[in-house]
Amino acid sequence: MTGPAVGRGGAAADDRLTNSVLDFRPSRHGFHFANRFPPGPTVTFGPFDPRVIGIGDASAGLCGGMAFTVADLFRARVDPPPDTEPPPNGSPRFMSLVRRQVQSLDWLRLPAKFYDLSAFRPAAAAWWGGIRKPLGDVVLDEEWPKIRREIDDGRLASLGLIRAASANPLRLVSNHQVVAYGYRVEPNLVTLRVYDPNWPDRDDAEARMILAPGSTPRFESSTDEPLLGFFLAPYQPADPKAWRS
Repeated sequence: MTGPAVGRGGAAADDRLTNSVLDFRPSRHGFHFANRFPPGPTVTFGPFDPRVIGIGDASAGLCGGMAFTVADLFRARVDPPPDTEPPPNGSPRFMSLVRRQVQSLDWLRLPAKFYDLSAFRPAAAAWWGGIRKPLGDVVLDEEWPKIRREIDDGRLASLGLIRAASANPLRLVSNHQVVAYGYRVEPNLVTLRVYDPNWPDRDDAEARMILAPGSTPRFESSTDEPLLGFFLAPYQPADPKAWRS
């Protein structure tokens, strides 16, 4: 069911709104292996291994590739494999995850958005003199309505989870990507139900936005990992052909 969007004052006392995408469940439609890959190059360029300059190591994780691929599989009605170990480095399925990982970065616009939303907040003024809203207010006013609209329209919502606030771009690797498939709105609380590549087969993984009248929202994760905010990440479907056999 759908209803009025929750606002800065929270939901009405008798307003309990929920919605979810069809019958999606992480324990059924998500990968059964965790986002933990052995050290190894994601790609190589002839004899050059990019890990020598500090990038391209699979052990850093492929959460974006896993999140995108799960959305691809669900859209194509292809069940994920029963494997509880990730595909081996260099295999067609591994390379498919790497390709979707790269595509999830949206020509580096995704890391730029992570940086923009987290680097200088909650500072009030931007370097050009404009006023920047605190991150929690941006999520409530701008990102949550877009996420809700995706789910209400029957689509999985790719999310960027902001876990570090720093002007140091090296901290961007602390952030994370998941898939939201449902929500619940209660007085002073918005709960997003998510598939989290770090926590396979968990139907209870959630990202929560806690509202208090007159205050900037704060956030928490059911997995007890840091959560400073979230936003809708761009997703374009692809044929999961590597996973069809």
